[in-house]
Amino acid sequence: RRELLGPDGIAVALSTAEFRLLCAFLDHPGLVLSRDQLLDLTVGRAADPFDRSIDNQVSRLRKKIEADPKSPALIKTHWGGGYSLVAEVAS
Repeated sequence: RRELLGPDGIAVALSTAEFRLLCAFLDHPGLVLSRDQLLDLTVGRAADPFDRSIDNQVSRLRKKIEADPKSPALIKTHWGGGYSLVAEVAS
């Protein structure tokens, strides 16, 4: 069972794909990760040029962890580059 505790103390369940994606971001904070890199880190495969599965996973993850998913503060989009986690990560 994979879940996060929100600031209000309520547990938020994550799917396996969402958990793997979050782990990839936490392992590489501040780095811009391309769709190809994220697919490789989460499922170990390269992306098809038209594969949008990572975009969908990022959208679902944002809905669960962002205060305002339409204006994300934690996972930023870098047009033409990919995505990055901009939150401070402590070990």
